[in-house]
Amino acid sequence: MIIHGINAVTEALQEEKPNLERIFVTRGRTSPRLQNIIDLARARRIPVQFQPVEALTRKAETPRHQDVVAELSAGELASLDEILEGQPTLILALDGVEDPRNLGAVLRTAEAAGADGILLPRHHSCGITPAVVQVSAGAALHLKIARIGNLVTTLESLKEQGFWVVGLDMQGKNQVREIDADTRLVVVIGGEHRGVRPLVRQHCDFLISLPMKGRVSSLNLSVAAGILLYQLIERGEKDLKDPKDPKDPKDPKDPKDE
Repeated sequence: MIIHGINAVTEALQEEKPNLERIFVTRGRTSPRLQNIIDLARARRIPVQFQPVEALTRKAETPRHQDVVAELSAGELASLDEILEGQPTLILALDGVEDPRNLGAVLRTAEAAGADGILLPRHHSCGITPAVVQVSAGAALHLKIARIGNLVTTLESLKEQGFWVVGLDMQGKNQVREIDADTRLVVVIGGEHRGVRPLVRQHCDFLISLPMKGRVSSLNLSVAAGILLYQLIERGEKDLKDPKDPKDPKDPKDPKDE
C-alpha cells in the first residue's frame, strides 16, 4: 500500500518497527520537515529515492502528496482475536462508513482517545486506503484494525465475552451516565447515509443520542464519534474520582457525617 503526506509518513517512520519498504521524495524540493523524514529513514535503513514530482503524483494518485510518498511492506490487518488478546476495554465498530475522509478522521480521534481496536465490516465499508491514512495523520498505522464479515454476529460474540454495546443513534434514549465506569464497551458508529442499521441497533445495550441545542439537526459522524468517545472517557475518570456509594465514609454527602 502507498501512503503519502508529511504527517502520515513521519508517523510511519516513528513506529517501533516501521512497516516501510522505501520512501520517495520529490527531486529538488527541500524543507525542514522533508529533511527530517529523510534523516529518520536513513537512520532506520529505509531506502530514500528522489524522483520527479510527476512520478510521486502517479504513485499517490493525487497531486496533494506534500512531496513525499512511502511504500508500505506487504502486511495484514489485525484479527479480532489479536485485538482481544490485549484485554481491550474500548472497541470501536463502524457500521457502513464509506467516505475515506470520515473514516480517517474517526480513526485519528479513536487513536487519540485510546481505543484498543477498530472493527470494519468487509462489505459496504471503506477500507484502509492511502487517503484514509493521510486524513488520520498516520493514526491508522497505530491502531489494531480488523475487517469482519458480519457485524451483528461479531457483536453477539463480544457480548458473550462480557462487552456491552453502545450505539450512537439520533433516536437514542440512554445517557452516558447510565454506563458503569468499569464496563467493557463496543461503541458502534453508523455510516454517513443511514446511521446504525436497524438489525445492528437491536443488538445495542445502550442507544445514546447527543443533545442538539442549536438549529442544526445533526453532526458529521466523525465529530459525533469524537464527542461520544470523550464523554465515555470523562465518565470513567469522574466515577473514579467521585464514588457513588452513599455508604462510603469518605463521601461528604453521607448523612452519618452530618
